[in-house]
This record gives sequence, C-alpha cells and structure tokens, in this order.
Amino acid sequence: MNQRAALVLGLLLLFSFGFCPAVHAWDAYVVRVEDGTTISVCEKRGKDEPVVILRFYGIDAPALTQPYGREARDYLLKLMPRGTKIGVDSVGEDAHGAVKALVQVNGASVTYQLLAEGLAWVNRSTCKAMFCRRWYIQEHQAVVNRRGLWSLNMSTPPWQWSR
Repeated sequence: MNQRAALVLGLLLLFSFGFCPAVHAWDAYVVRVEDGTTISVCEKRGKDEPVVILRFYGIDAPALTQPYGREARDYLLKLMPRGTKIGVDSVGEDAHGAVKALVQVNGASVTYQLLAEGLAWVNRSTCKAMFCRRWYIQEHQAVVNRRGLWSLNMSTPPWQWSR
C-alpha cells in the first residue's frame, strides 16, 4: 500500500470512530437567547416561534445564577439580537433533544468569541474534535489575562460548579 492510500485509509478510520463530528450546515434566525450556551432559532426570518433549540458544541458557560452567567447571556444578546442570521453547523443532539452546533455570526465563531471573553470554557469531556485544541488555546489566553470568569479567585474550577 502506498503512502497516499494509507493516509486516506487512516483518515476514513479516524472519521468513522467519531473523533470528528459529522457536520450538517444550514442558516437560521435567532428567536431568543436562553443563556450563555443555548439559543432558540427558526429557519425563516421574522417568525416568533422557535423551531429548534441550539446548544453550542464543546463548551459550557455559567448558569444564569452563577458568577458571569448573566454576562455570558448578555454578550450573546449583543452579538446576536433577535432576528440575526446565523450559520449553523449541526453536529448531533444532546440528551434533551437540543441540536449541538457550531454557530457563526457574519462568519465568526460564536464559541471562539465566548472563550476569548472568558465567558465560557471548553467542556473537557465532550469536546473531542481536532478544532477543540484551538479553543483550549483561546481559553488559556482568557485565563492568563484574567478575563471574565477567570478574573475571579475560584477554588472550584468552573466545570465543577454544577456538580
């Protein structure tokens, strides 16, 4: 087997074992921002009733009752007010039926922006795709620069708050 065929076979095996989520891309319009990682959307501009609940893949944000929970939600409200057209890359569903997705506004990753602002963290147990490495770097920069929730003197890591 030549080198190129071995590479193709290796990539096929990698994708088949779930190391990279299968992606389905579509456009949607924001109906409501629920919290720092959940939005309700519809597929047609101007509709009032959400059709789909989206949860951002691979990250978590504080609950609204936790420090920086409201700031995370408010950041999303400014970034994507009601009616904003977004790009959605669906990567599956969570246990509650919400669509796990990568979301973009004007071509920019919403997840990347939340991490850069220190308003979310990478979920170490669910973010397994190759691009998660870039998110870890962005999260680390927020920690080093003490942005958002990383400005707090925490004895409990944020990913253990809800336990």
